[in-house]
Formats: sequence, C-alpha cells, structure tokens
Amino acid sequence: MDNFTPCTIGIGSNTPDREEQIAQATDFLRTILHDSAVSAVYESEAYNGKDKPYLNCVIHGKSTISKDVLIARIKNYEQSRGRTAEKTSEGEVCIDIDLVIWGSRILRPKDFERHYFNIGYRSLLAEGAFLDD
Repeated sequence: MDNFTPCTIGIGSNTPDREEQIAQATDFLRTILHDSAVSAVYESEAYNGKDKPYLNCVIHGKSTISKDVLIARIKNYEQSRGRTAEKTSEGEVCIDIDLVIWGSRILRPKDFERHYFNIGYRSLLAEGAFLDD
C-alpha cells in the first residue's frame, strides 16, 4: 500500500507571463500529487515592497515520494522554467514553488505567516481541502 503524506505548496510568479507560469506549475504539481486541491489564483504585492506584483496560488495534495525528492523535483522544475539566482536578485521571479507544509510540520514558517501564502491556504481550509488528512 502506498504511503501518502499530505503537503501544501505555495506558487508565485511576477513576470509578464505569470498567468501561464502559474497554470503550468499547477499542472506539473498535479502530476506528482494525489487528491490535490488548488486555490484560486490571486494577486499580491511583493513582500519586499519593491518588486512587481505576484500572482499566487496554493496547492494541497498527498505525496507518495519523500520530502527531499519532492523538493528536488520542484527546484528542477523552477530551473527548467528559467528561474536563476541572477534574475531573482533583479526582482524577476518567473516561478517560485515552495513546499511549506509536509505532513503536520511547517517547513517554512516565514512563508506560512505571509499574506501571499495565507490567502490561498485559508481559502483551501475553508473549502475543506484538509479534512481527509
């Protein structure tokens, strides 16, 4: 029997093609997560107050792969879409995907507290996405 671990992932993009970036990232994550639920896509101001506004969403699902393998796949996906440290330092984030919650553990407390994650997380919570965990 497969061992499913619930996980919650934040997604963001602030490039001109940000809608496409979010849609493709969501599609990618749905291929590796089971029983996934995705929040609506919404705009948020950059946390640093100076970069372009982001589009964000949150996806919750269950994983049969380990946390480390999931993170590696996410980071490889970001790189395949053109994310680089140089572009990020210039304020251009084509895609940002972060595993925020793994099982019952918050892996990224700062992201968990920030508005760009909370909008989608609370929406999924209200819709009952976490009831079967």
